[in-house]
Amino acid sequence: MPRQRKPARLFQRKDDKAWVILDGGKQIRTGFGDGFRDEAEKALSDYIAQKKQRDVRVFEPHQISIGEILVHYGDAKVQTVTDKGRLVYTIQALAPYWGDMKVSDIDVEKCRRYSVWRKCADWTVRREMNTLNAAIKYAVATRKLTHAPIVTLPPKGVAKDRWLTEEEVGALLDASAPHVKRFTKIALYTGRRKTAITMLKWMPSLDSGWVDLDAGTIHFLGRNEAETKKRKGVVRIPEALLEEMKTWEQDGSNVVSFKGQPITRIDKAFRAATRRAGLDDVTPHTLKHTAVTWAFKRGMTLEDATAYFATSRETLENVYRSYSPDALKNAAGIMNWKL
Repeated sequence: MPRQRKPARLFQRKDDKAWVILDGGKQIRTGFGDGFRDEAEKALSDYIAQKKQRDVRVFEPHQISIGEILVHYGDAKVQTVTDKGRLVYTIQALAPYWGDMKVSDIDVEKCRRYSVWRKCADWTVRREMNTLNAAIKYAVATRKLTHAPIVTLPPKGVAKDRWLTEEEVGALLDASAPHVKRFTKIALYTGRRKTAITMLKWMPSLDSGWVDLDAGTIHFLGRNEAETKKRKGVVRIPEALLEEMKTWEQDGSNVVSFKGQPITRIDKAFRAATRRAGLDDVTPHTLKHTAVTWAFKRGMTLEDATAYFATSRETLENVYRSYSPDALKNAAGIMNWKL
């Protein structure tokens, strides 16, 4: 993310002892010198108030850069998002290509060229472009921008059909460090995303999920958190996991910790474990895919899966339901006529 600009502030010059207001690269004289600090403070307060009035301006798309829109969005959202690092990384990825363009420059061709320029997986580009789209819409919602141009996203592509066998899971667990092993087991038993798991705490929390061993439940949402499209929900802990979690040492505030300290990202340690286990094309998200696939293979209904995994019915039907032994069984029976 571009470096945040410092707010306007007072500064006393060394040459003539005059109080001036520093704002970006500008020096604005207050008209007061040595011994008049209070009056200079009042001049600064008036300057900031006037500047705020000037800044309450709604821009047309050709009057403001995409870089300014990204900073406006990042400054607001970095205070509330769970994965702050990912937000910052995404904005940093967008800025070199889009930053100097005006919002009005966004069109189908420039969106297509970004995919080529970025030279990475379509799903990565799509996630970044979704952030750009969200930033533009946020600027409209906060009355910084009059209207939003259309941001054209690359196609979703085909979902990866990579899930682990029981033998592969065994190899992964054997090759994992203790904190990765905890993460892996929670993911396989609950089918939740990595951040929801790494943020879990042993005690009730306002801003992250927590484990209630007495009730046998995991709350993947903090008490003050609101649900988003990537739902988290509450899950009853399967008996096998519950009994094991009761034996885990609570050596820090977080359930998944390293040397008693919370971890912000599991990716590096997880990749090391997959290499030691000899597994290819396996990411933390593969564990969610494995959990849901196993559930359908063992007969979980679509209704139960929607509630248990806090995943939309549409996603479950499109990606996972074909693994159920009962999928379309009734329909196939009807179609079983002799020719």
